[in-house]
Amino acid sequence: MAKKLRKNNKEYFQCKVCKFAYKEKELAQKCRNWCEKYKSCNVEIIKHAVQL
Repeated sequence: MAKKLRKNNKEYFQCKVCKFAYKEKELAQKCRNWCEKYKSCNVEIIKHAVQL
């Protein structure tokens, strides 16, 4: 499960492992799954991260 965040009246989802935030819940879930399985970040996933 991704952590839900609100900033400037917008909703974001955060990977609970590496703390990167995404606009889409599915990307946050993919990120968390990757982080937990490989103990690293995937460039193809984190390129969609947003800066809060």
